[in-house]
Amino acid sequence: MFRAGDEFLNTQCGNNNPYNQDNETGWLDWSQLHSNQDMFRFIKSMIAFRKAHPSLCRSRFWRDDVAWYGASGAVDSSYESRSVAFCLHGASQDDDDLYCIINACWEPIEFAIQEGSGREWKRIVDTALPSPDDFSEQGVAIQYPRYRAAPRSIVVLLRRRRMSN
Repeated sequence: MFRAGDEFLNTQCGNNNPYNQDNETGWLDWSQLHSNQDMFRFIKSMIAFRKAHPSLCRSRFWRDDVAWYGASGAVDSSYESRSVAFCLHGASQDDDDLYCIINACWEPIEFAIQEGSGREWKRIVDTALPSPDDFSEQGVAIQYPRYRAAPRSIVVLLRRRRMSN
């Protein structure tokens, strides 16, 4: 979810509701666009990625199309857990499969990719990588069956759908 100005790191200095302030708190500082081109490129790429994948834009919850995982087995839904992964299967939407790794921990975590074979998955997003490597439209082959997620990062892998004859 983006708010106007997020694409170039505009801030409201912590004010989450400046609707009634006609001053610098609520104004967009367009000069930040020039100095934050990397973020602007990343956000543009993420918006295009979402539009290109109907699985992410569906009007109904994923329910039957999602499988939840932990770093190396079943999902840990305890209060102390700081990581989760899921595979969003795209077949019902005639879309690719997406494997998302979320590491909210302050340390790196090695995740087992618990679906499919290694040749199929490619890294599209890794928020810990420097620009422009944080987003790859073509995808980057990964060292299956594991992926080391940096602290406080999100990784998105893609497996192309199988075309039927």
